[in-house]
Amino acid sequence: MKSVFGLVLAAALAAPAAAFTIDFQNNCGYTVWPAVGKAPYGSPDPSVAFGTTLGPGGSASFNVADSEIGIRAWGRTGCDSNGANCATGACNGGLVCTDAGITSGVILSEYGYANFGQYGGDRISWDLSIVDSSINLNTRLSTSDGQTVYCANGNCPDDQAYTSSTDYAADRNSPLGTTFTHTFCA
Repeated sequence: MKSVFGLVLAAALAAPAAAFTIDFQNNCGYTVWPAVGKAPYGSPDPSVAFGTTLGPGGSASFNVADSEIGIRAWGRTGCDSNGANCATGACNGGLVCTDAGITSGVILSEYGYANFGQYGGDRISWDLSIVDSSINLNTRLSTSDGQTVYCANGNCPDDQAYTSSTDYAADRNSPLGTTFTHTFCA
């Protein structure tokens, strides 16, 4: 009996956790420093944090457990070699932000687990947001299930991005395990 239990436990521990993926694509003619952080209900939680440097044409990916809430991703510009002192999208912590973008003041993509019950079950709720922020990079967010939203200076309708906390037309959702492509200078 112990060996069967051991095999089941080993299989469960070896199974990958379900995750969604954020693929960053830099279409700008300059370097962008993408970042990911977690701030459920506006409180930074360093358990999910990512930062990197992308030259023109560069790309990078980051996986997040499907069960997470309060996930934010954004691009920073004009940073120093350590990913700090950015001209736009600055955060605390340098290359890997410790404040989940709360101080960034730029366009964010936002993600979180939600259960839509009979209207879709377990899903990832997602959007673009410029609430209390500005657009530092024209941004396209597209999904592996075929949805796309776009927000640019002078072209960011309420159904494409939150401009106030009640722009519910900007809400989207996708299946667990979705890949999101966050494109800068789209």
